[in-house]
Amino acid sequence: METITTQDRITLKHLKVADFASEETLCFNATVLFDGVAIAEARNDGHGGSTFLRALDGQAAQLAEAEAFARHLPPDRVEGVSGQDDDPLIINITLDYLVDHLAEAQHAERKLRKAYNRDITNKLLFIKTDKLLFLKGIKLKTIADRPAYFAALRARQKVPIVILAELPPDEAFALWKKHVLGGESS
Repeated sequence: METITTQDRITLKHLKVADFASEETLCFNATVLFDGVAIAEARNDGHGGSTFLRALDGQAAQLAEAEAFARHLPPDRVEGVSGQDDDPLIINITLDYLVDHLAEAQHAERKLRKAYNRDITNKLLFIKTDKLLFLKGIKLKTIADRPAYFAALRARQKVPIVILAELPPDEAFALWKKHVLGGESS
């Protein structure tokens, strides 16, 4: 669903998710923004039904414009769903469909960030021969002289390593995410 997540006119803020209440769909509420302006409240009760959108005061016209924008996005192509002749399922985009996917993507990204923050705080993470590794029993926050420790760690390795704690935060997260989601973590 590349076209949905790469568009940037419709976004969410103030996303609140109730994982405990999510059954068939994600249980959430959020504010929908169109071109950076709050236009609606969105909510889904998590029981498999639709996401409900309610225009904020004075924003009904902008909500209608956002709905029209969403309808003109390319259809979503869902592979692996049995249909006639095993063709992919083609779903025309609606605003509520788009909001559902934006909420799911934002929630998944938050969960990944939380796991990353837990890992980067509690482990000395490094990449060696394209594998994410860590030193058992060594917590990054307990290392007093990090440059000296990192230099000593590098000296003990036969191949070059990349220590995530030395990278800018976004670069370290991207590298961690690539290895964790790619099934490369150890």
